Amino acid sequence: MHKLIDTPMDQKNIGLAKILYGLRQDLDIYCLISVNAKKIKERGIGKSSFGHLQRLALGSITLNICKIFEEEKGYELNSIPGVFHHLITETPTILNDAKLRDFIQKYHGPSEFGSPISALQSTIDGFRDKFRVELNRFKVFRDKYVAHSEYGIDIKTLPSYEVMESLFSFGADFYDLISAAFFAVNPCNLRTERKVKIGLKRLLQVLGLEAIKTDMK
Repeated sequence: MHKLIDTPMDQKNIGLAKILYGLRQDLDIYCLISVNAKKIKERGIGKSSFGHLQRLALGSITLNICKIFEEEKGYELNSIPGVFHHLITETPTILNDAKLRDFIQKYHGPSEFGSPISALQSTIDGFRDKFRVELNRFKVFRDKYVAHSEYGIDIKTLPSYEVMESLFSFGADFYDLISAAFFAVNPCNLRTERKVKIGLKRLLQVLGLEAIKTDMK
Protein backbone atom coordinates (compact mmCIF):
# COMPACT_ATOMS: atom_id res chain seq x y z
CA MET A 1 0.00 0.00 0.00
CA HIS A 2 1.29 3.45 -0.90
CA LYS A 3 2.22 5.57 2.12
CA LEU A 4 -0.17 8.37 1.10
CA ILE A 5 -3.24 6.13 1.04
CA ASP A 6 -5.81 7.28 3.66
CA THR A 7 -3.91 10.51 4.32
CA PRO A 8 -5.77 13.85 4.20
CA MET A 9 -4.43 14.36 0.67
CA ASP A 10 -5.94 11.05 -0.41
CA GLN A 11 -9.27 11.76 1.28
CA LYS A 12 -9.47 15.21 -0.27
CA ASN A 13 -8.74 13.84 -3.72
CA ILE A 14 -11.52 11.28 -3.26
CA GLY A 15 -13.81 14.06 -2.04
CA LEU A 16 -12.93 16.10 -5.12
CA ALA A 17 -13.77 13.12 -7.34
CA LYS A 18 -17.22 12.87 -5.74
CA ILE A 19 -17.91 16.55 -6.43
CA LEU A 20 -16.75 16.11 -10.03
CA TYR A 21 -18.95 13.04 -10.42
CA GLY A 22 -21.94 15.06 -9.23
CA LEU A 23 -21.05 17.89 -11.59
CA ARG A 24 -20.86 15.45 -14.53
CA GLN A 25 -24.39 14.21 -13.78
CA ASP A 26 -25.72 17.76 -13.36
CA LEU A 27 -24.20 18.84 -16.68
CA ASP A 28 -25.78 15.85 -18.41
CA ILE A 29 -29.21 16.62 -16.94
CA TYR A 30 -29.00 20.27 -17.97
CA CYS A 31 -27.73 19.40 -21.45
CA LEU A 32 -30.26 16.67 -22.19
CA ILE A 33 -33.23 18.78 -21.15
CA SER A 34 -31.93 21.89 -22.93
CA VAL A 35 -31.32 20.27 -26.32
CA ASN A 36 -34.67 18.45 -26.22
CA ALA A 37 -36.73 21.28 -24.69
CA LYS A 38 -38.70 21.93 -27.88
CA LYS A 39 -39.67 18.27 -28.22
CA ILE A 40 -40.62 18.06 -24.54
CA LYS A 41 -42.83 21.12 -24.95
CA GLU A 42 -44.44 19.73 -28.10
CA ARG A 43 -45.08 16.41 -26.40
CA GLY A 44 -46.85 18.26 -23.59
CA ILE A 45 -45.94 15.75 -20.89
CA GLY A 46 -43.94 16.85 -17.86
CA LYS A 47 -42.65 20.07 -19.37
CA SER A 48 -43.02 21.93 -16.05
CA SER A 49 -41.27 19.12 -14.19
CA PHE A 50 -38.39 19.04 -16.66
CA GLY A 51 -38.09 22.83 -16.54
CA HIS A 52 -37.88 22.69 -12.76
CA LEU A 53 -35.30 19.89 -12.92
CA GLN A 54 -33.26 21.95 -15.38
CA ARG A 55 -33.18 24.93 -13.00
CA LEU A 56 -32.20 22.68 -10.09
CA ALA A 57 -29.37 21.25 -12.19
CA LEU A 58 -28.08 24.77 -12.91
CA GLY A 59 -28.02 25.57 -9.20
CA SER A 60 -26.15 22.35 -8.47
CA ILE A 61 -23.70 23.01 -11.33
CA THR A 62 -22.98 26.42 -9.83
CA LEU A 63 -22.40 25.03 -6.34
CA ASN A 64 -20.15 22.22 -7.54
CA ILE A 65 -17.99 24.46 -9.73
CA CYS A 66 -17.53 26.84 -6.80
CA LYS A 67 -16.57 23.91 -4.55
CA ILE A 68 -14.03 22.55 -7.04
CA PHE A 69 -12.11 25.83 -7.39
CA GLU A 70 -12.59 27.30 -3.92
CA GLU A 71 -9.50 28.41 -1.98
CA GLU A 72 -8.88 27.06 1.50
CA LYS A 73 -9.43 29.90 3.98
CA GLY A 74 -9.75 28.47 7.45
CA TYR A 75 -11.48 25.25 6.39
CA GLU A 76 -10.21 21.97 4.95
CA LEU A 77 -11.79 21.69 1.49
CA ASN A 78 -12.10 18.94 -1.09
CA SER A 79 -11.14 21.42 -3.79
CA ILE A 80 -8.26 21.66 -6.24
CA PRO A 81 -6.50 24.22 -3.98
CA GLY A 82 -7.27 21.96 -1.00
CA VAL A 83 -5.60 18.95 -2.60
CA PHE A 84 -2.69 21.01 -3.90
CA HIS A 85 -2.03 22.36 -0.40
CA HIS A 86 -0.91 18.86 0.61
CA LEU A 87 1.43 18.58 -2.35
CA ILE A 88 3.30 21.55 -0.92
CA THR A 89 3.29 20.43 2.71
CA GLU A 90 3.92 16.69 2.20
CA THR A 91 6.22 16.91 -0.89
CA PRO A 92 5.34 13.38 -2.08
CA THR A 93 7.41 11.46 -4.60
CA ILE A 94 6.29 11.85 -8.21
CA LEU A 95 5.50 8.34 -9.43
CA ASN A 96 4.44 9.24 -12.97
CA ASP A 97 6.46 12.15 -14.30
CA ALA A 98 5.04 11.81 -17.83
CA LYS A 99 1.48 12.27 -16.55
CA LEU A 100 2.50 15.46 -14.75
CA ARG A 101 4.29 16.86 -17.78
CA ASP A 102 1.34 16.04 -20.04
CA PHE A 103 -1.01 17.94 -17.74
CA ILE A 104 1.27 20.98 -17.59
CA GLN A 105 1.65 20.98 -21.37
CA LYS A 106 -2.08 20.49 -22.04
CA TYR A 107 -2.98 23.48 -19.90
CA HIS A 108 -0.19 25.72 -21.18
CA GLY A 109 2.02 25.69 -18.11
CA PRO A 110 5.78 26.43 -18.16
CA SER A 111 7.61 24.75 -21.04
CA GLU A 112 10.76 24.45 -18.94
CA PHE A 113 10.94 24.12 -15.19
CA GLY A 114 13.15 22.91 -12.37
CA SER A 115 10.44 22.24 -9.80
CA PRO A 116 7.50 20.14 -11.06
CA ILE A 117 5.31 21.22 -8.12
CA SER A 118 5.97 24.90 -8.80
CA ALA A 119 5.20 24.32 -12.48
CA LEU A 120 1.94 22.63 -11.52
CA GLN A 121 1.06 25.57 -9.28
CA SER A 122 1.77 27.95 -12.16
CA THR A 123 -0.41 25.86 -14.48
CA ILE A 124 -3.33 25.86 -12.05
CA ASP A 125 -2.98 29.60 -11.46
CA GLY A 126 -2.86 30.23 -15.20
CA PHE A 127 -6.04 28.26 -15.82
CA ARG A 128 -7.88 30.03 -13.03
CA ASP A 129 -6.72 33.40 -14.34
CA LYS A 130 -8.02 32.47 -17.79
CA PHE A 131 -11.47 31.78 -16.34
CA ARG A 132 -11.35 34.31 -13.50
CA VAL A 133 -14.31 36.33 -14.80
CA GLU A 134 -16.43 33.22 -15.35
CA LEU A 135 -15.55 31.74 -11.94
CA ASN A 136 -16.51 35.01 -10.30
CA ARG A 137 -19.85 34.98 -12.12
CA PHE A 138 -20.53 31.51 -10.73
CA LYS A 139 -19.63 32.74 -7.24
CA VAL A 140 -21.91 35.78 -7.52
CA PHE A 141 -24.77 33.60 -8.80
CA ARG A 142 -24.20 31.13 -5.95
CA ASP A 143 -24.21 33.85 -3.31
CA LYS A 144 -27.09 35.92 -4.68
CA TYR A 145 -29.38 33.35 -6.29
CA VAL A 146 -28.64 29.80 -5.14
CA ALA A 147 -27.87 30.48 -1.47
CA HIS A 148 -30.05 33.61 -1.19
CA SER A 149 -32.64 35.39 -3.30
CA GLU A 150 -31.39 38.83 -4.23
CA TYR A 151 -33.62 40.98 -6.39
CA GLY A 152 -32.54 41.49 -9.99
CA ILE A 153 -30.23 38.47 -10.36
CA ASP A 154 -30.81 36.83 -13.74
CA ILE A 155 -29.99 33.22 -14.51
CA LYS A 156 -28.76 34.43 -17.91
CA THR A 157 -25.70 35.93 -16.19
CA LEU A 158 -24.19 32.45 -15.87
CA PRO A 159 -21.32 31.49 -18.19
CA SER A 160 -21.97 29.26 -21.19
CA TYR A 161 -22.33 25.50 -21.14
CA GLU A 162 -19.02 25.30 -23.00
CA VAL A 163 -17.31 27.05 -20.08
CA MET A 164 -18.95 24.64 -17.63
CA GLU A 165 -17.57 21.69 -19.60
CA SER A 166 -14.09 23.25 -19.71
CA LEU A 167 -14.07 23.69 -15.94
CA PHE A 168 -15.24 20.10 -15.44
CA SER A 169 -12.54 18.78 -17.79
CA PHE A 170 -9.79 20.62 -15.93
CA GLY A 171 -11.02 19.28 -12.60
CA ALA A 172 -11.28 15.73 -13.93
CA ASP A 173 -7.78 15.93 -15.43
CA PHE A 174 -6.40 17.25 -12.15
CA TYR A 175 -7.99 14.38 -10.22
CA ASP A 176 -6.58 11.89 -12.75
CA LEU A 177 -3.15 13.49 -12.42
CA ILE A 178 -3.05 13.33 -8.62
CA SER A 179 -4.24 9.70 -8.62
CA ALA A 180 -1.69 8.53 -11.19
CA ALA A 181 1.31 10.74 -10.44
CA PHE A 182 1.28 10.65 -6.64
CA PHE A 183 -0.70 7.53 -5.64
CA ALA A 184 0.01 5.23 -8.61
CA VAL A 185 -3.64 4.16 -8.71
CA ASN A 186 -6.10 4.02 -11.57
CA PRO A 187 -8.65 6.80 -11.05
CA CYS A 188 -12.33 6.26 -11.67
CA ASN A 189 -13.27 7.48 -15.14
CA LEU A 190 -15.43 10.50 -14.48
CA ARG A 191 -16.10 10.98 -18.19
CA THR A 192 -17.73 7.60 -18.83
CA GLU A 193 -19.85 7.28 -15.67
CA ARG A 194 -23.01 8.72 -17.24
CA LYS A 195 -25.77 6.65 -15.60
CA VAL A 196 -28.01 9.65 -14.97
CA LYS A 197 -27.81 10.68 -18.63
CA ILE A 198 -28.63 7.16 -19.77
CA GLY A 199 -31.58 6.92 -17.38
CA LEU A 200 -32.98 10.33 -18.32
CA LYS A 201 -32.72 9.52 -22.03
CA ARG A 202 -34.66 6.30 -21.47
CA LEU A 203 -37.33 8.25 -19.59
CA LEU A 204 -37.71 10.66 -22.50
CA GLN A 205 -38.06 7.69 -24.84
CA VAL A 206 -40.77 6.18 -22.63
CA LEU A 207 -42.60 9.51 -22.80
CA GLY A 208 -42.65 9.20 -26.57
CA LEU A 209 -39.81 11.46 -27.69
CA GLU A 210 -37.98 10.39 -30.82
CA ALA A 211 -34.55 11.25 -32.25
CA ILE A 212 -33.39 12.44 -28.84
CA LYS A 213 -30.38 14.72 -28.91
CA THR A 214 -27.62 14.06 -26.38
CA ASP A 215 -25.04 16.80 -27.00
CA MET A 216 -25.10 20.58 -26.82
CA LYS A 217 -24.45 21.29 -30.51
